[in-house]
Amino acid sequence: MKYFLIPFLSLFLIACNVTAQEQVSSFPPSARPDRIVLNLKGDPAVSMALTWRTDTSVTESVARIARNQPGIFLPDSSVSVNGTYTDITGDGNVSRYHSVYFTGLTPGTQYAYCAGSGPAASEWFTFTTAAASPRPFTFLYLGDSQGSISLYSRVIRQAYRSVPDAAFMVFTGDLVDGGAGSKLHDDEWGEWYRAAGFITAEVPLLATPGNHEYINPADRQKRVLNRYWRPGFTLPENGPADLEETAYSVDYEGLRIIALNSNEMMRDTGYAQAQAKWVEELLINNPCKWTVMIFHHPVYSTSASRDNRTLRELLKPLFDRYGVDLVLTGHDHTYARGTGMPEGQEHGGKGDGTVYVVSVSGAKQYRQDAQKWWDVGLTNTQTWQSVRVNGNELEYTSFDAAGNTVDKLVISKKNNGSKRTIKSTGK
Repeated sequence: MKYFLIPFLSLFLIACNVTAQEQVSSFPPSARPDRIVLNLKGDPAVSMALTWRTDTSVTESVARIARNQPGIFLPDSSVSVNGTYTDITGDGNVSRYHSVYFTGLTPGTQYAYCAGSGPAASEWFTFTTAAASPRPFTFLYLGDSQGSISLYSRVIRQAYRSVPDAAFMVFTGDLVDGGAGSKLHDDEWGEWYRAAGFITAEVPLLATPGNHEYINPADRQKRVLNRYWRPGFTLPENGPADLEETAYSVDYEGLRIIALNSNEMMRDTGYAQAQAKWVEELLINNPCKWTVMIFHHPVYSTSASRDNRTLRELLKPLFDRYGVDLVLTGHDHTYARGTGMPEGQEHGGKGDGTVYVVSVSGAKQYRQDAQKWWDVGLTNTQTWQSVRVNGNELEYTSFDAAGNTVDKLVISKKNNGSKRTIKSTGK
């Protein structure tokens, strides 16, 4: 009898081993769209990008869009727009990611849309295109959400409750904790989308990958961009070659946003030089009054064991020379905000230097033990930020998870392009 049991025992152990290695996701796709996200891709006054996920039973990528009307006949007035899809295999599932690009839209107009078609289509969502010329608007900024994403949920929801009319959101990397190669950690992406709920389907986002979007669980020295990144978003592809949807720029109502792939800058001299050259071209030929940089690794770290010298040596001279206003980063899992003055200028409480920020929206927190460069610093505090652009003023405010103001800064620009910084803790 014991010989009869051996084959069954062997099969049982093999099955357990396969299951353990496969790490089957708790968020399997279905025919109904999920992970719905809007992205700014081209001119935000006349376009919007849409991405969502289904299983492979859905064989077409189609979305419907109409001007948002007070009536109830949206389906009758909508038009269908076709897109493309990409299949991703991993974590025990095959997921189909769909991408549709809405173009020819009217500036400053609210639209309603739904992803998919037929009985499995999504509910209707809304978004508003940018205006054709500058007007006051606010965007949200969130640092690393990785780790206990269930605790990050209260941060993004508080941000949305506080600024429900936010024009868009920016994420500066480490959205999730890991996943590349054959183990994609789909559960973490599932948690990230669940934490945001419908917010990503109504507030467009811009994101840049962090080091944890590059880590291969089998070998942390093999840096491969997570296969969910590009299929899961539809971001601009106007950056340096081979860095599509990770380094790009967007102009929004008088604000130029430049996203960098700091991972590739830190590990590859060619990519570092290419991005620095590209940034300088964008700064030289900049029609916008305001300029904000977003990337993952800080120019100035809050950790004594970290020093991103490559970024500082290549980028800070450009920021000083061309008057970049804000540099928004993550990575260090603390909150810090300070002004980096141009070479030869003293920091006297007021100045016209670039403002550097490190922020963390998730529950994974580190120490703040670097030589102090910041004016305001916090540890063990999840934060989110709002940035309001209003003519000659840019108002930056940082909030904790409960919505309390923890830091505030106003940058005022003069007609000649110079600026002065007025600081207040806001407490």
